[in-house]
Amino acid sequence: MFKQKYSIFAIFVASILSIYPQISQAESFTSDEFLTWNRQNQGFYFRTSIGMAGLIAGFNDKEQGHCIDRWYFNDTANAEAKLLDAMRRFPSYHPRGVIVAVLQKVCGKLRYRAD
Repeated sequence: MFKQKYSIFAIFVASILSIYPQISQAESFTSDEFLTWNRQNQGFYFRTSIGMAGLIAGFNDKEQGHCIDRWYFNDTANAEAKLLDAMRRFPSYHPRGVIVAVLQKVCGKLRYRAD
């Protein structure tokens, strides 16, 4: 049920990003810029990115998908604090790259399998 709700949410966000590709494809977007956003917008970005990462990881490795979901959604405040700290340490990296690096540190390498 949890994954179904986030699947619909992720599809909605993906459709928005496809309408405005400059948002998702901007090469100059950095963690430093992300840190200037208000906390509500940062939280939305985190929920969307991590929700999608957990969903995709779960297709490949159910336990890893659960690990990502548990890590973020069971203690959102602590998870976001760790993500923001990592972004402060790596301000020139894209926020998605920092998020993936933190998720891999917590739940292991994100690998895809061929079907």
